[in-house]
Amino acid sequence: MKFSYQKLPFAGHDTRQPLIARPILPVYLHGQKSSTPSPYYALLDSGADKVLMLAELAGFVGINDFTKGRLEPTIGIANQRADVYYHDNLSIEVVGHSKKLSTSVGFSDKIFLPILGRSFFAHFKSVIFSENKEEMELRD
Repeated sequence: MKFSYQKLPFAGHDTRQPLIARPILPVYLHGQKSSTPSPYYALLDSGADKVLMLAELAGFVGINDFTKGRLEPTIGIANQRADVYYHDNLSIEVVGHSKKLSTSVGFSDKIFLPILGRSFFAHFKSVIFSENKEEMELRD
């Protein structure tokens, strides 16, 4: 499956600057009995180890208190610290791909963009970024 990079504004975007094309995928998050009502855009990030989602999405998948998960403090860009709470038995579905991909998901109230890290990549034979074409490909 090939996807074009997206140019979307994010929190803190300087409106005087042009939008930057990024490898962003529309995904649904699924719990055991419920799912997000609409897809959310998530950054495909080869520099991230795991899948991270906004804390506000936890309730949609049946997690009433996201802080009841397995705590793993995380350090991101510029040494920014965030407490991330991981929950198992969730799945990600990429819009246009029929499979639900089982994964552990970390929730945090300190991130502003869902991230699909290398634990998500493991579901595919290869993940290819084509910067000059501004597209990415997920191969089964």
